[in-house]
Amino acid sequence: MEERTTQELIETLEDDVRRCHDGLLQSIDDGKVDNEGCVDADYEFHARQLIRSILAYIEGVTFSVKVSAVAKCLDRGIEISDQERYMAVEVDCDLNDKGEIIERPAKIRLPGNIRFAFSLLERSERLDPEFDPSQEWWSALRDTIRIRNRLMHPQLPGDLDVSGDEIVRGLKAKQGFDDVLANYI
Repeated sequence: MEERTTQELIETLEDDVRRCHDGLLQSIDDGKVDNEGCVDADYEFHARQLIRSILAYIEGVTFSVKVSAVAKCLDRGIEISDQERYMAVEVDCDLNDKGEIIERPAKIRLPGNIRFAFSLLERSERLDPEFDPSQEWWSALRDTIRIRNRLMHPQLPGDLDVSGDEIVRGLKAKQGFDDVLANYI
């Protein structure tokens, strides 16, 4: 079996976002325009997929950033705790009934995970902190996480609806995330 790379993961997730966005735009273009200029289009499937793919991309890149930053810290002799190394690879520890240590996937909320990734990146590159949670993309990201959670755990039919504003917020979240990351790199 051929070895796959993190770069391939990121490119695939980025391609998913692009394809979902293209599908959304195509479904809107295929819609019917009424006398008042409003478009009636069947875009909901593509909108839901776009929100999911944006957050999958952000989560995948965040993981990659953390692992890379930890590796750089270790290579450069920059102090990093055992807990930080475990959290970077999203591993948590517990004890089983026999008193043995077992590893399990860590449950990390995405906003904290992103901030942790950026702080590791800053430390690994010896940069001054740049992250600014007052930027619009950050609140758009938090909104998009709530939308994704609603889509993934629907309880009412309306939970599957994605508005135009919510689509725009998701796109702003991704663009802002990419912009911040580009500033670091």
